Amino acid sequence: MLKTAFIGVGGISGVHLNHLKTRKDVKIAALCDMNEQNLDKRQKEFGGERYTDFRLMLDEVKPDAVWLCTPPLVRGGPLIECARRRIPVFCEKPVERDVVRARKIASTLARLKARVQIGYVFRTQAMVQLFKKASADDKIHVLQSFYGCGVSLNMALPAWFYEKEKSGGALVDQATHNLDLLRYLFGEVREILGAAENPVHKKKKGYTVDEALSMTLRFEDGAVGSHLHTWVGDAWRNEIMLSGEKRLYRLLLGKRRLVVEGPDAALKPIKKMFRGPRGPNGELVFEDKGNFYGYENDIFLDQVKSGKWGENPSDYADGLKSLELTVACDKAVTKGRAVL
Repeated sequence: MLKTAFIGVGGISGVHLNHLKTRKDVKIAALCDMNEQNLDKRQKEFGGERYTDFRLMLDEVKPDAVWLCTPPLVRGGPLIECARRRIPVFCEKPVERDVVRARKIASTLARLKARVQIGYVFRTQAMVQLFKKASADDKIHVLQSFYGCGVSLNMALPAWFYEKEKSGGALVDQATHNLDLLRYLFGEVREILGAAENPVHKKKKGYTVDEALSMTLRFEDGAVGSHLHTWVGDAWRNEIMLSGEKRLYRLLLGKRRLVVEGPDAALKPIKKMFRGPRGPNGELVFEDKGNFYGYENDIFLDQVKSGKWGENPSDYADGLKSLELTVACDKAVTKGRAVL
């Protein structure tokens, strides 16, 4: 039985706690948060000893693994203290808010030989892994990524999300998932052109985020693409369209669906990879029915149990590269251009 503990039991922690609750080989032993209401809520639902001091929790509970679900500005201390105690950590994205601090943390974690998996959830999705297999014989030159929601229309997030210095805004908090996935699939980005506007709420004290953003990306291998992002959109949408020499691929990340279009001759070599019926126009369709957050959690738990970390989907050093790309995108939408 693996003894697990959580540092930070606010919003995102719930999806991980709910999955761990389904595992018979896992015990939720302890919960730590500065917010007593968060602790009350999670303890009633999931049990575990409650703490407001994570160091005390680590020393008394001695967990086999820790989930770190704090805001980005509160990551370095817990990561390093867990590393000193040889405790593996599943750390939510992004690795930090500030690149300079993140580089210092990365150096310390490397010296301590820390075992950390960053929660870039798209990397582990079945639809993404299927896309990699289905496109292995193709060459993709152009891609378009889009993430939209209305969080600046309904203003429903905690106040700190609307201060870019704290949350990073649309890019560091949300687009980091898409940018990380593009890095994972196509390698590093070398140049970014960007623009941003605030068509609904003008920036002011307490509201410093960008609302509508556009970035053009030039990848190291020659591919070009874009990422569009809005916080003043009609609904939650997230998708990536990829144009190959043989086929067109649509990763509908919000709907957990992969759609592949193309002539029959191009679809025939890969159709056995798709178990479901074809779409209305003959396209290949994969509907992902697995637990969205289960994939990454199960991989992490397997690594903790086996002690083998060679297949880690995203370690801290890799997560740092995604933060560097995200921050460079922020520079591009502010200055017009950024080079990595």
